[in-house]
Amino acid sequence: MNFLQAKKLFEKGLEKLIAKDYESSIEFFESSLKIAKDRPSTLKNLVIAYIGINNLKKAEYYLKSLIINNEKEIDIIPLISKIFRQTDRIPEFINFIETIKDKKIDPIFLIQKDLSIPKIFNNKDEIKYFRKNFESNLDRNLQNDFSKKFNLEIEQLDPPIFPLSYDEYDNKENFKNVVKFLRKIYPQLNYSKKNFKKNETIKIGFISQFLNDHTIGKLFKGIILNLDYNNFEIQIFHSSQTKKDGIYKELIESEKILNIKNFSLPNKFSEGVKIIEKRNLDIMFYPDIGMSADLYYYSFLRLAKYQMTSWGHPETTGNSSIDYFLSSKLLETKSGHLNYTEKLLLSDYLPMYYYKPVLKNILDENQIASENIYSCPQSLIKIHPDFDEVLLKILKKDKKAKIYFIKDKRGYLYKKVLDRFIKNLGSYIDRVIFLENLSMNDYINHCGSASVILDPYYFGSGNSFHESMYYGTPTVTKPTNYSKSRIATGAYKQMKIEKPPVVKTSEEYVEKAIEIANNKSKNLKIKKYYRDSAEKYLFENMKFIRDLENIFFEITN
Repeated sequence: MNFLQAKKLFEKGLEKLIAKDYESSIEFFESSLKIAKDRPSTLKNLVIAYIGINNLKKAEYYLKSLIINNEKEIDIIPLISKIFRQTDRIPEFINFIETIKDKKIDPIFLIQKDLSIPKIFNNKDEIKYFRKNFESNLDRNLQNDFSKKFNLEIEQLDPPIFPLSYDEYDNKENFKNVVKFLRKIYPQLNYSKKNFKKNETIKIGFISQFLNDHTIGKLFKGIILNLDYNNFEIQIFHSSQTKKDGIYKELIESEKILNIKNFSLPNKFSEGVKIIEKRNLDIMFYPDIGMSADLYYYSFLRLAKYQMTSWGHPETTGNSSIDYFLSSKLLETKSGHLNYTEKLLLSDYLPMYYYKPVLKNILDENQIASENIYSCPQSLIKIHPDFDEVLLKILKKDKKAKIYFIKDKRGYLYKKVLDRFIKNLGSYIDRVIFLENLSMNDYINHCGSASVILDPYYFGSGNSFHESMYYGTPTVTKPTNYSKSRIATGAYKQMKIEKPPVVKTSEEYVEKAIEIANNKSKNLKIKKYYRDSAEKYLFENMKFIRDLENIFFEITN
């Protein structure tokens, strides 16, 4: 009788959970758990429900019970990720795994612990510590002869490469070793299709989780929709996690009039591989390798005769299965090819066809003629500790300065950045404003109302630079030798801007930002000049599409 009662309570809780009535589902699950203690399915759903209401402390409590009492519950790795890694509590995650490592847990947990690195750091010493720890752990795991091989479909590691990209260090060797290690523990990643039949027209596959209203969708939609469909057949492979919003729907609708087919890949990796193989692709194009845990592992396989990536995530992959990296002569330095394991393909233009944004509400001249408004409207993961010093100097020298940032959706990164700012900026923190998440229209208008935009160090703006050019707001940038910091610099070159605010030192950065932000009449002239240049040279550049088509022809012939 007790079992039946517990089952009924569980089923009612599941019903509420599916309806996203998290509070009610928790009541039913906890009542069920009092009767059937330590039941894995109940514990697991309680973790999910508490994550749903953002009560991570309770979620963590039930997660620990689940692991300790049910060491075979391998599919709870995503729950651990949500609680610790996605909220950027990496030291706590490491400690958590350490406390349960003697409970015969699957080694995959220990590997995930070893290869975890935060997104937001308190200082440079912390960056160095975690990078050193990462590298030594990776080397140790490479030398470890694991007693078992792992199944990618049920024991999937979150790819460890993404957070490593947001500092000043070279990652090529690290990424090569990550690829080597993942091939070692996942036998599936060493398979490659060998024979590809010749097609009458060139078949190109684009694979990304983010071909929707995401930065990647905005950067690459124009390529997909503007290739010559007499010569190219396009296959688009979406993730099961892809949000079905505007750009996604546009790509689906394009099947009616263009030579395009869309596929949603299943959760099961091996089934997704079969779907792609049947398409017999000439080229597989990965816009953003490393951003999607869901699709990262496909890049290890030879799923087309030629495979390439580009600047959606602007770093090398370290993966021999990726033949080419599409970049631009406007972005790379003379020694830029040394930063990549892929062969560098250099277009004469920025590698995109970027549509000029369409706004419902447009600012008038008075609204864009502001002074002392500095904005850094970037993902907070880009805000490196070195950048804090620049902010402090601006706030000290410009007594009227206000500096704007934008919170991440759930506020996890915002809280960490704010804590660091309070420590590093002191009393000047009262002139730093964090905005809530903005709609696209409000975001672009915010950029338009700013006097100047601050490009963060080491990993700069890309999509946001293009959106800011709707109003022509100048961006001050300090490029390094890596393309991830050179997008604004390359855009200025393409726009044929004379004397752009591209600087070499921190002192120049501060002085240039203050100069621009404190001269209303000059700022208006600059905005008009930049806006007109963007209209002429930056937006909707068909010259790049023709250039890219020639690159595709050269690769396949």
